[in-house]
Amino acid sequence: MILDLLRRKAPRTAERVCYLHIGPHKTGSTSIQHALYVNAKRLARLGLYYPTTLSAEGRRRRNHSPLARKTYLRLPGELRDAPAWSEFSALLDTTPGSIVVSSEHFAILLRRDRWFERIIGFFEEHGFRVEIVAFVRDQPIWMNSWYTQDQKNFASRRSFAEFEAHVIKRGYMDPWVFLKRAMDHPRIAVRPISFERAVKHGLARSVLDVIGVPPSFKLEEPPRINPNFGVKGMFAAQEIMRRVDVRIRSLPNYIDLYEHFLKLMEGRNWEAQPYVGLTQEGYRAIRERFAPANEAFAQAYFGVPWTELCPERRYEPSVFDFETASPEDRADVLEVVEEMVARVQESPKASAA
Repeated sequence: MILDLLRRKAPRTAERVCYLHIGPHKTGSTSIQHALYVNAKRLARLGLYYPTTLSAEGRRRRNHSPLARKTYLRLPGELRDAPAWSEFSALLDTTPGSIVVSSEHFAILLRRDRWFERIIGFFEEHGFRVEIVAFVRDQPIWMNSWYTQDQKNFASRRSFAEFEAHVIKRGYMDPWVFLKRAMDHPRIAVRPISFERAVKHGLARSVLDVIGVPPSFKLEEPPRINPNFGVKGMFAAQEIMRRVDVRIRSLPNYIDLYEHFLKLMEGRNWEAQPYVGLTQEGYRAIRERFAPANEAFAQAYFGVPWTELCPERRYEPSVFDFETASPEDRADVLEVVEEMVARVQESPKASAA
């Protein structure tokens, strides 16, 4: 009976469907959004729309991240009157078919009751039945991937162990947590996708399969976007944060700083040696921590053991050791570190923004 409840399909209360792709983070969302964007006109001929709005600079957005800004969700009144949402509301009023909406930030937002009800209610008010599309991934390497992005974005000074504890406490990588409200909702269907299987089959193709786009619709899988930026990149990001006395993400010119950091790394081939913060012992400990929940989820939604979705693998730590590195490698890293530190120190303070 429990499995039947978990597998239930939402009743068709509306002709149109909003396929809400919620990521989560580090499951190929940017690549998927790129594929949906470049194939939007072809998908529209099938009655499936990927509606996008313009940025303040007049550029067409490739995702729906503005809809996931907490500042907008906190505003009183109807969500359709909030910034970004009002523009999107007007766009949906002229959209004749089903839609795909995509932002990895929704995986975190939908864990909150109030925001869940506001977001889902918005689409239902526009005549859409909501289906949640989400990837699930083997947590140890998922955590490693998310940690590299956390450091690349200058998001925190946490160690890998501290980041692991934070993620586990918040439930970011437990599908029973970030999908709980959707699974409990009587009008919403949940469409999970195995990330490990999708990597082999094609990330974008896997999304199209789960929302019912026929196999005859051919698309070219986009290249990986935001890959692991390597051991040198991790060392550089952490060294930059160690050398400055401000939280870089709080600076008013953070976006410029981040983009300059990426530019400095271009052409250095740092991604050729990916960062791995896992030991085999740590890998197994994380697997064991999530094993009961993973097994129940895999059986309920895929009908197979978790080990079939995510076979066990071997991992060895891969980090940049400045002390034992060659003079050339040290100079390579320090060039980036020192230029970034100088730029951060010259930045206007957050209070002046």
